[in-house]
Amino acid sequence: MTIRQALGALASEGIVVRRQGLGTFAAEQPPGRHASGLVALAEESWTESMSREGHDVQTSLIKACVDQPPPAAREDLGLGASALAVLVRRLRTMDGCPVVVQSSWLPFARFAGLVAHPLLNGSLYAMVEEHYGVRIVTARQRCTAAPADAFNAALLGLQPGDPVLRTVRTAYDNSNLAVEYSTSAMRPGYPIEIVMQRQPLASAERSAGLPQPESAGDVG
Repeated sequence: MTIRQALGALASEGIVVRRQGLGTFAAEQPPGRHASGLVALAEESWTESMSREGHDVQTSLIKACVDQPPPAAREDLGLGASALAVLVRRLRTMDGCPVVVQSSWLPFARFAGLVAHPLLNGSLYAMVEEHYGVRIVTARQRCTAAPADAFNAALLGLQPGDPVLRTVRTAYDNSNLAVEYSTSAMRPGYPIEIVMQRQPLASAERSAGLPQPESAGDVG
């Protein structure tokens, strides 16, 4: 029963597929970036993609300090009213042009010495894993078009009020503890690739009588 339930969970996530009369097999993964490559997806995918196209992409550290986090970061990280957080702010440039400003907040109680460690190849996630043994495995991210504030506009070479892509992300470790709350502002005109994969309906949803998904040929 335990094995059957485990295989059902893997099937619902698209990791394995069941074939009637044949058994259960590892699912073929379509090309692209997937959840198992969260570090690349969250921090390095754009950098790697642009580098492969021959662009010079650089990451520079603007600021690393301990401070009071903004209310949204405090809430998502589950911090108390007086708890401190570590701020790491970076600027990514492509061919000398500023493209992305990213501000990351991490719990000070868990990452007290973080400001003393250099980023590994510009990656905050790689440094956190190397020095603290914390691996970020999931994230919730929201993207909206927004006007640039004066701070981000100055770093990106824009005018205040110019449009940017604003991203807010909360990242979690394998214990489902919030590790990072980050915001970023990206200049318009640069591509972002998102790979999406449709997952099978969970067995619990099937037993609850929820509508079944269309066949692959019916998906718009």
